[in-house]
Amino acid sequence: MSACAVLRRIEKVSQRVANFLDTPGRLTPSVVNNLLGEIETVIGGVRNLPISSKEKRRILRHLQEAQVILRNGRLGLRVVERLLAVVQILQLAGFKIQNKKLPCPPGKVTVFPSNRFSTICSICP
Repeated sequence: MSACAVLRRIEKVSQRVANFLDTPGRLTPSVVNNLLGEIETVIGGVRNLPISSKEKRRILRHLQEAQVILRNGRLGLRVVERLLAVVQILQLAGFKIQNKKLPCPPGKVTVFPSNRFSTICSICP
């Protein structure tokens, strides 16, 4: 998975988590399990990124912390606080990856569903 694909996946997971902020009661155990699986996919993508093992461990530690917070909660946090914490952790992980300026596969073209024209990934330099 390229850096751009990991960043898009982080964005999708963040949006899915943020969708529960207005109605946290809809966050059922099955939804939590789905979100945990999506975060696990992000973790797998981060493991394959060409960055130093030290930086990779930091990002992976953040993502695993997001999973723990989403799964169990911490320190008596309410559901909304847990969701906000997870969104912030995902944003932090995305920010760290984006700042690495990692190369994408050469000539990669992405087709966005909302745009009928093919465009080069906007994250790539």
